[in-house]
Amino acid sequence: MSSATLDARYWDQRYAEGNSPWDIGAPSTPLATFLEGLADKDLRILLPGAGRAYEAEYAHRLGFTQVFPMDLTGAPFEDLLNRCPEFPKEHLLVGDFFAHDAEYDIVLEQTFFCALDPSLRSTYVEQMHRVLKPAGQLVGVLFDSVPNPVGPPFGGSEEEYRSLFTPLFPGVSFARCYNSIPPRAGRELWLKATKPTPYAPIDCNFYDHFEAAATLKEMVTIQLRDGSELQGSIVDLFVREQIEWMRLSDGTEVRLDEVRDLHRPQHG
Repeated sequence: MSSATLDARYWDQRYAEGNSPWDIGAPSTPLATFLEGLADKDLRILLPGAGRAYEAEYAHRLGFTQVFPMDLTGAPFEDLLNRCPEFPKEHLLVGDFFAHDAEYDIVLEQTFFCALDPSLRSTYVEQMHRVLKPAGQLVGVLFDSVPNPVGPPFGGSEEEYRSLFTPLFPGVSFARCYNSIPPRAGRELWLKATKPTPYAPIDCNFYDHFEAAATLKEMVTIQLRDGSELQGSIVDLFVREQIEWMRLSDGTEVRLDEVRDLHRPQHG
C-alpha cells in the first residue's frame, strides 16, 4: 500500500466500517502508567494519530490541562466527546501531523508510527524533533515484530528504530514493555527520545567529579535534568562535536550538561 492511500478518506472509511483492530477500547497500559508518573499537569502534550483518543481522555481525567489529540480525520473525536463531553474542543486537532507547527513538552506515540507507510519514517523523526521543545520527550510504544509490507500496521525492529532515531535523538532508548496488554505482550518496545538542548559548558569542579569517579571506577548514581536517574560506572569521558559526554559501563551515553547531580560513594 502506498503512502498516498493512507489519507483522511482512507481512515474515515476504516472508522465508518468499524475496521479499527488497533483500537483496544481503553488507554494503552504503558502510556497510562507513564502519565500517572508525571507531576506537572501543565505540560503541553501532543498525541498524533490519536484515533478515539483514550490516552487523551485519561490524561484529561488525571488533571492535565494542555492535552492535544490530533488525527487526519475528526470522525473518532466524536466518540471521545461522547465519553468525555467536558474535553476542551479547542484542543482537538484535525489535520496532517507533518504540516503541524507548534511546540510541545511531550509527544505520546501510540500506534501512529506503525500506521505510517515506512517511506515516511525518516520524515516522522524529523517532524518529531521539530515539534518538541528543547529537552522535550517523545515517549510511547513501537511494535517489535516482523515487518508487514501490506500493513498497516507495519512492523520493525529495535535495530532499525535505533538507527532511525539516533542521528537526531542521540540518547534514544528502547526497553521491552513489562505491562503490555496480553495480545501485545512481548511485541512492544518502550521508546524514550529526548530532544537535545543547546550545549552549556559545565563547571570545571563538577567535571573533576566525573573524572575522579571514572578513574576510581566507582559505581555512581546520576540524576538527570529531566528527573530520571541512572546507575553504573563511568568508563569513558569524551568530546563529540564539541560536546562533552560520558559513557557508562552498560553502554549508555549521557551529555554532561544534562546531569543535575552525581552521587559518588562515601570514602572513609
